Amino acid sequence: MEGIQQEAEQTELLSRGKRAWAEDTVAGHEAQLAVDGQSDTCWAGAPYYKWWKMDLGGPCHIERIFLRTEAQGEMESYTRYFIEVSDDDLNWSLAAEHTETAAPAPGGLSYPVDLEGRYVRVTLTYCSSGETVRIYDLEAYGRQLSSRQPVIDRRAPRKFAAADYDEASGFARFEADDVEPGTTYAALRSGTEGSWLLYRNVDLSDIGVDQLRGMFGFADLDKSKQVVLEVRLDHLDGECVGELILFKQWKRWSNLAGQLTAAEPEQLSGVRDIYLVLRDVAPGQELLIHWLAFAKGTALPQPQPRAEALPEPAGEYRIYFGNLHSHTGLSDGIGTPDEAYDYARYTAGLDFLAITEHSNLYDHDLDWARSRKWVDIQRTAARKTEEDAFLALYGAETTWYNQFGHMNTYNMDCFINAYEIKYNDIAHYYHTIKQYPDSIQQWNHPWSCGNRHLDGFDPYDPELDEVMHMIEINPIESKELGGLYYYVMALDKGWHVAPVGSQDNHHGQWGTQNTLRTGILVDRLTTADFYDAVRHQRAYFTSALHLSVWFRINGAIMGSRIPRTETADIEVHALYSLPTGHRIVRMELIGEQGQVLHAADHDSDELHCQLTISWPDRYCFVKLYQEDGEFAATAPVWFED
Repeated sequence: MEGIQQEAEQTELLSRGKRAWAEDTVAGHEAQLAVDGQSDTCWAGAPYYKWWKMDLGGPCHIERIFLRTEAQGEMESYTRYFIEVSDDDLNWSLAAEHTETAAPAPGGLSYPVDLEGRYVRVTLTYCSSGETVRIYDLEAYGRQLSSRQPVIDRRAPRKFAAADYDEASGFARFEADDVEPGTTYAALRSGTEGSWLLYRNVDLSDIGVDQLRGMFGFADLDKSKQVVLEVRLDHLDGECVGELILFKQWKRWSNLAGQLTAAEPEQLSGVRDIYLVLRDVAPGQELLIHWLAFAKGTALPQPQPRAEALPEPAGEYRIYFGNLHSHTGLSDGIGTPDEAYDYARYTAGLDFLAITEHSNLYDHDLDWARSRKWVDIQRTAARKTEEDAFLALYGAETTWYNQFGHMNTYNMDCFINAYEIKYNDIAHYYHTIKQYPDSIQQWNHPWSCGNRHLDGFDPYDPELDEVMHMIEINPIESKELGGLYYYVMALDKGWHVAPVGSQDNHHGQWGTQNTLRTGILVDRLTTADFYDAVRHQRAYFTSALHLSVWFRINGAIMGSRIPRTETADIEVHALYSLPTGHRIVRMELIGEQGQVLHAADHDSDELHCQLTISWPDRYCFVKLYQEDGEFAATAPVWFED
């Protein structure tokens, strides 16, 4: 009993008044207010999935953490979160996680902890009362440890500070104040070819290291100014096991991963001396480095076989409208997935919404299997889906900043992040997604993809064509190039894709930001029916609200591939599924190179057209105009020899 009392006496409140900072702060609710000892003050940030940090000032043995995220007396709302502890502000150990979906006990929650560290981080992952998360009180209890020289630990896959080198030439230390809000870090910089860093006794262990990871920054924000960093073993001129072509991504600082390969696998194991050498630096550029790590890349999941096609309905296909490209505050938008799905369904009246966060902005962006955001979006989508009423879909936007473009992936169990440098080789990326025959791929906004424009859809690849299903149209952002220009270009090069209308929401208004929509033709509004429609290109673009279009050739619905015939019997039926007061004023049948094969003026809120054409092109699709210039463009019917 006496020993227990002595231990209790040694336990002290470690957190009161310690320095705190946060990823986001609502004005008047600064991070420091979470540790000021006042019950009516709090830190607040928005939307949820924001972190809050505290520096205890020195090494401590933490034995208990108390956390209160709701105001005293507030009984209805609840917050989910996890708490981590670190000794270096780089490597974090989980101390506690709160995943309950019911209001917590009054007065907060207390967690037993048995960890040594200097830093405490809380990441708040959900708040039932809205997007703003709060910490009213955080108290860390334990014992301060005697001051000691930090031990540099370079065991894979731990991160270590780049500034903790053993020898260097051409690199200089500096204090980086833009790595994350509220603090500064020691970092390195060099713009001189031939500069090098030496890290002795790096323990590559036996985990199968195949990546060098790091937080890299760039003095010049011009993405074209690249740096080539070599990874060499044991000597400055030793075996080169990695070549990282680095360039500025979305922001100055990014977590990037480059592939490592050695002539013999055992060379990337055990304890080695590692040299990092700047082989090539664009004029005026400087490479900045905050931390480094040697790791094993996370494998992608096993592919699923392509689902069997669903039978055609006994009657006509039903048409539903939605948006297949949107963002929330979990990447670079605003709001939360809950808010987005509810807004799309109940305010905008959409039948489906896909949230497609940027793959480089997920937590654990280099390890998809560890991402809580990825799991939470899937859970939210499952909770918000009500088949035959509303589909809450999800995907990821693979995002390149090397002027290639962006692509959405759907129906995959993972996301692919181009911050893994191997995916900046587009042929390698395409080879990867071809391994997933059940996946759905979409070319996003080719009109704004920089100099490369998705490589002009070259070269045509019949295997890739099996998973490439959609391409975006947006005449609002670009009247000329955002119209049919890239759609027709892709069709002429042989791709079997359907045009879709997406809002790419970054400022909320999911479904009301503009009138762009995707129409899908299905028997029922279910997830299985939806993906079946997209796989078979039964989808179309419309900026004319509620305009339902059925287009057939020789009885085959849009998206079909049929044998070539000397004549083609065309049927087009269109009507507004809800009264809009608008009229259909023109119908065009469009073939290769965007040539109009047939046109007819019209003036009604319904259209029923039948015609026969001779020797049709390799494909034909329909474009319908509304009197105000808004239009719908269908997927083609393709003719095959």
